[in-house]
Amino acid sequence: MSAVLTFLHVLTCVMLIAVVLMQKAKGDGLSGAFGGGGALTASFGTRGAATLLSKLTTVLACVFMATSFLLAVI
Repeated sequence: MSAVLTFLHVLTCVMLIAVVLMQKAKGDGLSGAFGGGGALTASFGTRGAATLLSKLTTVLACVFMATSFLLAVI
């Protein structure tokens, strides 16, 4: 059980880092530095990408906190 929870926690961490880096910041952030800004705009539109990525960030943050708490208890 602990190994599965640890794997889920690490996977959530990696996904959370990736989603946060893909978000467009005020100064274009890292999403534009690696060429991902144009692809996100073309795929989701300017407003859709921000909404989708912010919701995904919220979900991943909640999963991260839950797995952190469960790992601390176990």
